[in-house]
Amino acid sequence: MASAARTLRERLLAKINQRASWRWAKRGLYFLLFIAVFANFIANDKTYYSEYQGEWHAPLFRAIAVDLGLASWPADQATWRWYEIEELENVYWPPIAYSPRRIDLYQKFQSPFAKQQVERWAFRHWLGTDGLGRDTLASLIWGTRIAMLIGIASMVISSIIGLFLGSIAGFFANDRWLTTRAQRVGGTIGLLCGIYWGFIVRRPVLDLGSTANYYLTAILLLIGLTLLGSYLGRQLTPRSGHIRPLPLDDLIMRGIETLNAIPALLLLLAIVAVIKKPTLLSLILILGLLRWTGIARFVRGELLRVRSLEYMQATQVMGLPPALALIRHALPNALGPVYVAVAFGIAGAILVEAGLSFIGIGVPEDIVTWGMLLRNARNSASAWWLAIFPGLAIFLTITVFNLLGEAISEEVN
Repeated sequence: MASAARTLRERLLAKINQRASWRWAKRGLYFLLFIAVFANFIANDKTYYSEYQGEWHAPLFRAIAVDLGLASWPADQATWRWYEIEELENVYWPPIAYSPRRIDLYQKFQSPFAKQQVERWAFRHWLGTDGLGRDTLASLIWGTRIAMLIGIASMVISSIIGLFLGSIAGFFANDRWLTTRAQRVGGTIGLLCGIYWGFIVRRPVLDLGSTANYYLTAILLLIGLTLLGSYLGRQLTPRSGHIRPLPLDDLIMRGIETLNAIPALLLLLAIVAVIKKPTLLSLILILGLLRWTGIARFVRGELLRVRSLEYMQATQVMGLPPALALIRHALPNALGPVYVAVAFGIAGAILVEAGLSFIGIGVPEDIVTWGMLLRNARNSASAWWLAIFPGLAIFLTITVFNLLGEAISEEVN
């Protein structure tokens, strides 16, 4: 009885700790998303509302509308620096009256606890400044948006690729995707045409302005022409013999093993080094195209189990098309491990981006990231706040997503 009671108590404590971790992780995630979405309203060097020469202005809201392409600046206001206008009346500033690009020439490497030369408390640098006089707290807030965007967007791309390839490998395996000889020949011809047109001929013909866009469209052409060739082969010879199963599972798994055999960091650095003009989109695409293998393996393993269950065999007896059975009945029951992989993957993508920014590659220099702040800390060993606060932000963000992953894993299991 004593051992049974002890076991029950341990289970209850574990359940309480799990719920507490889940609750705090959700709160942390909501907080990070709030900061990322409303960064413009939290830290900005433009006012919410102010009056100047008898007219009212809302430059912060106009700036957002201009960025979205919904408005434009008046000709006389396009170059105004609102924080330098002394005649403003009825002024309402954001909580942090600085943007990441605003430079305070009189406050370089300013410690957060030192006496600062500011007119009022609203203009104080609460977390200090870097070597150019940029506010650290404003940079942290805007860097949160970049971190969330890279982490979530790259894992969306990885999830789409992993779900697609993992579903095909696990559900159809090596025996359910039947093809004729004409289909195989047409698919092979389409594959060769995709390689030739997408990677060889198109380069001097089309200038897409970005290496990432070039390779993305090349991959889409490769896939599209391969599917088109297979479809045309089937339509041209619908009654052709020599029907054989296509070993999709072996083909996809060999591709995953080949990709995993290459060290991820070296492959990432090699790809980033090839891109002449790195952009935020190019980094998101690269991370998304390199981190899908884990999701594909999870989905494949679950679908290999699900496809042998009785209700899936019933769909075959009822004559339900395989693709419809996969989407409606098999895939929803195999998504549990995917949620766990996505949560951990977002944390990993944020950490990779911070590492790339720290060594000075990956994203353009005009984009503020946490890794860039850490890189600025190398310019002065005494500027401890440039290393402590960005490092703490990275640590807490990764902890939040790791807690989410562990909590989801407990729920799934």
